Amino acid sequence: MAIRRKIIRVPVGNVQRICTDLGVGKSAVYNALAYNSLSASAQLIRKKAMSDYGGVETYKIIFA
Repeated sequence: MAIRRKIIRVPVGNVQRICTDLGVGKSAVYNALAYNSLSASAQLIRKKAMSDYGGVETYKIIFA
């Protein structure tokens, strides 16, 4: 059975830029972009990734 999970992909190198601009760690950014975190800071990270850093919302297929 395949499960579709929403994720946000950003170009290479932009994760570090998001970290420095927002003052968060890499794990916070990766968790936010993978929708593993639903906090207010995660929402801000996703919003900035989409608007300022060339993020694209897509789906990841997971086979369970």
